[in-house]
Amino acid sequence: MKTLRTYRAFTLIELLVVISIISILAGIALPVFSSVQVKGAQTKALSNAKQIGLACKLYATDNNGLFPSKTLSSGKPTTTDVADSNSAFAQLFPDYLQSEQIFYQAKSAFTPAPPDDKIDNPSVDSPVDTLKAGENHWAYVVNLSDTSNAALPLIADGFSDPSGHTYTTDETARGGVWKGKNAIVIRADISGSVMKAKVNGTTSTVSGNPNGGDLFDNSGITNWLGSANKVVNPK
Repeated sequence: MKTLRTYRAFTLIELLVVISIISILAGIALPVFSSVQVKGAQTKALSNAKQIGLACKLYATDNNGLFPSKTLSSGKPTTTDVADSNSAFAQLFPDYLQSEQIFYQAKSAFTPAPPDDKIDNPSVDSPVDTLKAGENHWAYVVNLSDTSNAALPLIADGFSDPSGHTYTTDETARGGVWKGKNAIVIRADISGSVMKAKVNGTTSTVSGNPNGGDLFDNSGITNWLGSANKVVNPK
């Protein structure tokens, strides 16, 4: 005689317990996953910024040790500083760089879409296609050279306020790509790192000036960067 098997179903309480456990595990895993994504993005961005720094170094070997900082006239540097970092970085094309892609940073308000890789050919004094507005994420400190103090900052994430050297905690705004918590900095010797920013309300600054305070201070008060070494932001 066959016996009938009985199947025990989950009770409502057991189902709720399982759902609660899954929710807790998801709550633990999601922040970790998000953090890993950010770290991965920062590692890639740091690599890109170092490539730009190396191109600046190569440029300097052919230009009396000077990094690109001046506007051009008939292809020669003038005595006038560039007004934005795009104009300085454009001078690296085509001899030292061939692609605009390393100037792009996902989620940066400075680069809403990837660059089109259209380069002025031949090069022109005032760039038209090379690094147009919206194709560069990186800020730049002008008037440094390959003999400058190795610890001085050369390239960094674009700022929300370049004159105040501040970032913003608003991820959707310019200068907020890392939510004001970090900044990628390449120094004059082309070493680089992801640095922690000090948040004060909705803005943040990067410390690291060995004489005290702001890493990008060019006021002359701390004898760090000189007054000629101002930060220029992307277009």
